[in-house]
Amino acid sequence: MTTIACDALLALCETASIRAGARPGSARALAEATVEAERVANRAVGVGHLFDYLDGYRGGRIAVDAEPEVRRAAPAVLDVDAREGLAQEAFAAARAALVAAAREQGVAVLWIRNSFTCGELGYYPREMAGEGLIALAAANSPSQISLGGSPGRVLGTNPLAYGFPRPGATPVVIDQASSATAFVNVRRAAEAGDPIPQGWAVDSAGDPTTDAAAAVAGALLPFGGHRGGNVALLVEILATLSGASFAIDAPRFDQGTESPRIGVFLLCLDPSLFSGSGERLVQHLERLRDAHAVRLPALELGELPDEVDIDDDLLRRLRDAAS
Repeated sequence: MTTIACDALLALCETASIRAGARPGSARALAEATVEAERVANRAVGVGHLFDYLDGYRGGRIAVDAEPEVRRAAPAVLDVDAREGLAQEAFAAARAALVAAAREQGVAVLWIRNSFTCGELGYYPREMAGEGLIALAAANSPSQISLGGSPGRVLGTNPLAYGFPRPGATPVVIDQASSATAFVNVRRAAEAGDPIPQGWAVDSAGDPTTDAAAAVAGALLPFGGHRGGNVALLVEILATLSGASFAIDAPRFDQGTESPRIGVFLLCLDPSLFSGSGERLVQHLERLRDAHAVRLPALELGELPDEVDIDDDLLRRLRDAAS
C-alpha cells in the first residue's frame, strides 16, 4: 500500500479521466466523488471503480460531450437529464438549485436520468448533509440480482443511502446495496479465483453457488431474501420515475457501446423547519450506541483524512492512465 495525499490523488483521477475523453467539468466531478469514496473507506466504488468509467469513456458507454440539462419541474422538484454522461456531474449541475429549493420549501426532490453508474451513492446525501440537510438517495443499475426466485437477473444492485448533518463532525451516512454484496466484490473474487460466501449469488441455472465465476455468469441475490428484494424493487421504482432505464432494459456498464441510462433519486429535507432537530436525532443515535451497546459504524467515522492508502498496483495503473 502507498499513502498518497488526497489532493494528489484527485489530480491523478482528474487527469486520467481527461485522458480517457472526459470534459474538464466531468472529470472534476468524477474525481471528487472517487476520492471521497476512498476517504470514507468505501473502496469498492473508489479508485478501483474509476477504471470502469475510464473504460466507459473509451468504449463509448459514456458520452464525452454530454452536458447535463437541468429542468425545474415544480418549485421543489428538479429533473436532470445526464444525456448519457455522469450522474456526478448531473448532481453538481443541480446542486445549488436543489439546496435552495429545500430551504425554501422544506423539502426538495432531484431526479437524474440517462446516466452511467452513480458511483458511491452515499456521496450524494453526504454532500447534502454538509449543507445542513437530511437526504435519502436511491439509484438503480443494469440487472444483476434475482428477485422472487427468478433464475435470471431482473434488478440492479440498487443501493439505498441516507445521511444527516452532525454539528461539528462528519455527517452520518448509511449506504448499502440491496444485494447481499456489491457486484464488484464478486467480480474481484472471480478474477482472483477465490470462492464467495453462500447466499451471495446463484449460477446461470438459478442454483446457489460459492463459485465466483459462476456467480458472475449468474445473478446476485438480494440481502435478507424477499424482504431485501422488496427494498430493491422500491429503489427501482424511485430511480426510474425519472424516465431512466429499467434494470432489465439497461445495457451493461462494463461492456458494449451503449450507456446504461440509469436513474438516481435524491430527497432532501431541511431539519430546521421541523419541530424535531438534527441535534436531537444525533443525540438519540449516540444514546443507542452508548447506553444500549448498539454498534453504529456511521457514528464512528471521524474527520475525513487528507491522505489515503492505495494498493500499489492500483496506484501504478492510475498513474499510467494519467500519463
